[in-house]
Amino acid sequence: PTDPIMRVEASTVSDLLAGHYKGFYDEQIVIDCRFPYEYEGGHIAGAANAPTLEALEHMLLDRPISDKRIVVILHCEYSIQRAPSMASHLRRRDREVNMHRYPYLHYPEIYVLKGGYRNFFSQHKPLCEPQNYIEM
Repeated sequence: PTDPIMRVEASTVSDLLAGHYKGFYDEQIVIDCRFPYEYEGGHIAGAANAPTLEALEHMLLDRPISDKRIVVILHCEYSIQRAPSMASHLRRRDREVNMHRYPYLHYPEIYVLKGGYRNFFSQHKPLCEPQNYIEM
């Protein structure tokens, strides 16, 4: 990767969704950066769809969650282009809105799902709803 955002394995996201990291995080937010038709055709259960930078900012920065330990996982189809660029944008904007209290961030734990939805679906189909995968 050419960005500083950490990658996370599909198995780790599966464990996160199963509650194996409850002691570390109060809440997890999974953001699907794919187009709405891709998302509606099948997505990780509980994931929110934010296909644009505006949607992402509206979801996370208009009313940021600051009283909980949050982990944010972003992904797209392969997590090569859309999700990494949106994750970098989120980190940059989070840094800007919190410049007055550096190094504080609303979302210090931002990850990109390695291999994207395609990889997650192939390994963890029961955790997807509907259990389907629509290619771009």
